[in-house]
Amino acid sequence: MNTEKIFGKNAYFYNKESDPEELLKLISYGVQQDDNGYIFLDNNGKCVYANRKAYSMFYVMEDLNLLYEAFEAWKRSLGIEADATTWCRIYNSTGKERLYRVRFRRVHDESGKIIGSVYAIQNVSDSLEGEYGEQYRLTHDDLTQLYNKEGFIGAVRNLFQNSPEDRQFVLVYSNIRDFKLINQLFGIDKGNDILVNIADAISQRVREEDVYGRINGDQFALCMPKERFDEASFKSAVKEVTNRLTSTSYSVHIQLGVYEIRDTDMDISLMCDRAYMACKSITKDGVCEVAWYSDDMLINALLEKEILSSFDFAIINRQFGIYLQPQVYADGRLFGAEALARWIHPENGIIQPGVFITVLEKADLIYKLDRYIWELAAKQLDYWKGTEMEGVSISVNVSPKDLYYIDIRQEFNNLVKEYDINPRNFNIEITETAVTTDVSKCADLILGLQQDGFVVEIDDFGSGYSSLNMLKDINANILKIDMGFLRKTENQNRAKVILNYTIDMAHELGMGVITEGVETKEQLEFLKELGCEMFQGYYFDMPMPVDEFEKKFEEKYKVCFPS
Repeated sequence: MNTEKIFGKNAYFYNKESDPEELLKLISYGVQQDDNGYIFLDNNGKCVYANRKAYSMFYVMEDLNLLYEAFEAWKRSLGIEADATTWCRIYNSTGKERLYRVRFRRVHDESGKIIGSVYAIQNVSDSLEGEYGEQYRLTHDDLTQLYNKEGFIGAVRNLFQNSPEDRQFVLVYSNIRDFKLINQLFGIDKGNDILVNIADAISQRVREEDVYGRINGDQFALCMPKERFDEASFKSAVKEVTNRLTSTSYSVHIQLGVYEIRDTDMDISLMCDRAYMACKSITKDGVCEVAWYSDDMLINALLEKEILSSFDFAIINRQFGIYLQPQVYADGRLFGAEALARWIHPENGIIQPGVFITVLEKADLIYKLDRYIWELAAKQLDYWKGTEMEGVSISVNVSPKDLYYIDIRQEFNNLVKEYDINPRNFNIEITETAVTTDVSKCADLILGLQQDGFVVEIDDFGSGYSSLNMLKDINANILKIDMGFLRKTENQNRAKVILNYTIDMAHELGMGVITEGVETKEQLEFLKELGCEMFQGYYFDMPMPVDEFEKKFEEKYKVCFPS
């Protein structure tokens, strides 16, 4: 018997002096006598091996095929998806309920090739029985079998009470970015499968002294000694989990907030809140991003709470308005304006979008504001009908999340119909970020909007790393390039060459180019040399209230506006 063929040439986990047959016998008997059930499948999905415990768990006598049929029948009755990797459910046979936790794993050889798979089945029924079972149900989460929030808080308090006073701890809080969307688009079962997988991954990586649980929804918490927390290795472990969970249909991005515990007498709920604040402060969209709590986050959290609590009231009471920033040709002729949201607060005055836009995006409320701003712009175009400003276009912004919450094409067509306005004057700006999240969906949307008569602009073009790839499939009317493209790099010459070719390429593809963020005459002249003909920026005018824009039109732009 060739030991290397069985265990691999580079295997380190067995004594190479051992007799292969005796070694296999030892492993086989060890698996057979284990307290967990094991069912092994070959690469074709055929059941080829199971241990005694698996037979007893499913009340089958000495028939491998019957055992696997019973297991599969139970799995189908639960509606467990074929690709589910872990679950915890009741098995009911002969009138007796048993709670089984199941883990499914692919088995790879030393080269990474899949050679089969295994189900590991653990009986956790003891947690449901007797007086202990009642306490267990009060302190544990039904789905993942981890501590719930109440159980977590109690276990952390017990950890602190039984640890030396000088020992330091951290509380790590995790949040799955856009988990609501995964549930909405792919169903609760898929969302639950992701949560159980994460719980399983945590359970396998922590030590006995660590306390961990599912606190709320898609949020987990872990309390551990500070000396053992290494951010780099922690991120690496999380990325392993997300890579396993990510599919071709969706990606799983996890945010981690870390609170360094300085006072173990503090209310543990407040510790969780502070770690969660760190989570919410994360704006990057990486697979795993980490933020540490600081006291500034508490101030920001209070501001966010104020914004969210007063947002609906502000919409109902029309506290939001639009500011218009002129868009002009190189010779100063006005052709349009971009509508920008402003919160006109009765007590705090004008609140800039930088204060509330990000908050509303994180709370999945941005679509409400966008829809409100679109209607204000439509009303303004209606108001200008029959005046000298009738030909002025207004561009409005579509946020990435609008694609999931609103039928954008229907919304704009409804506004055109309600206010009887020309869609050619109602321009729609979709950010490059929104497009790249779902190129196919955006391509269909843009084509549909163009067929309905709208002008579609790609905003912030060049901000991502797949801009050129996107243009293969997206046929917009206009590209908007921000001058920040030049300011954000130390290599100005390379950036100017890229900008030059981008403008030429857009023209070759039949698209116009608007350069925004133009602040100086030198920038204007440089862009004119590159062939850019449409501009927006402080050099021409800042965003301004509608009445001031109309006044500027009379004083500055009217003589240049084509009749």
